[in-house]
Amino acid sequence: MAVLRRQREAEWRSAYVPRKPVSARVSPFRPAAEDEAIVKGVAYASIFDYPLTLEELWRSLPQHTVSLEGLRRAVAERPFLRDRIEVIGGYYVLTGRGDLIERRRQRELSSRAFLTKHRRTLDMICALPFTRLVAISGSLAHLNADEDADLDLFIVTRGPRVWTVALALVVLSRLMRRRKVICANFLLADSALSLDQRDLYTASQVLHLRPVTGARTLDRFMAANPFVHDWFPNARTAPPIDFPLPSAGRIRRLKGILESLLWIPSGLIEAVCRCIYRWHLRRRVSRWRSPEQVRLERDCLKLHTHSHRAAVLQQLDRLTKDSLGGPSSPKLL
Repeated sequence: MAVLRRQREAEWRSAYVPRKPVSARVSPFRPAAEDEAIVKGVAYASIFDYPLTLEELWRSLPQHTVSLEGLRRAVAERPFLRDRIEVIGGYYVLTGRGDLIERRRQRELSSRAFLTKHRRTLDMICALPFTRLVAISGSLAHLNADEDADLDLFIVTRGPRVWTVALALVVLSRLMRRRKVICANFLLADSALSLDQRDLYTASQVLHLRPVTGARTLDRFMAANPFVHDWFPNARTAPPIDFPLPSAGRIRRLKGILESLLWIPSGLIEAVCRCIYRWHLRRRVSRWRSPEQVRLERDCLKLHTHSHRAAVLQQLDRLTKDSLGGPSSPKLL
């Protein structure tokens, strides 16, 4: 045992580089926790075929705080990370996945064209009475959507009027012939902003919301869910993201007038909408692939009927293990 202990100590010292942080010391037994987090951040994005810029990787680095320059140096200088992550044209990808870069560029063009095409649709949705936050989510929030993308939306309403807004969206989408485009599958009342699921998947979805209207309500929502910054601590001090949203149209000015007219009967309208839409949804239960991700409540309407949560987290676990335990990596104890 004494001989083995001295041998391990010698290996540790031979890997130590002066003036580098502890996480930069390469262990022959297990990679540093920070290195694992960096690999995990790149791996998570690769599930969605999305290479990351340095700032994007820094912002979405799970459960580790590091400076932007420290992150750049880590990937450039640590052998463990150099074996697993490539930097091509300013994008960080898992080794061998350089093909994702051109795909990202093409999807960004498609996403920008999609947002321009549906500018009026977004204006109409933001003008709906009792909406306090309308935010783009999913692949479009990353400008990573294909040509046949959906307009995935996260909505917060003024008080428990989620059913009124949800049914109004269904009617509006049919009138505008956008039923197959508009996908508002999560609506919350501003009186119930705290989320119950607090895993990496949820935190990433929340972190990357892009508000079309209601930036202050988004700030309240983030404050009510501090677990997001527990997962991604660098994002707490990150600068705002520049997102190509079209300017607001005049139609949004009608919202205040419509809310004043509907204020008195709004309680009755909400009750009627809840009865009608809940009846409609329950008729379709047999088609839901993930009924456990559906909530039909007074202040929360969550319609993740085909949720990718479990599949994504399982794939991340498998991909991370493969990346950390590949042939060029040390054995994990």
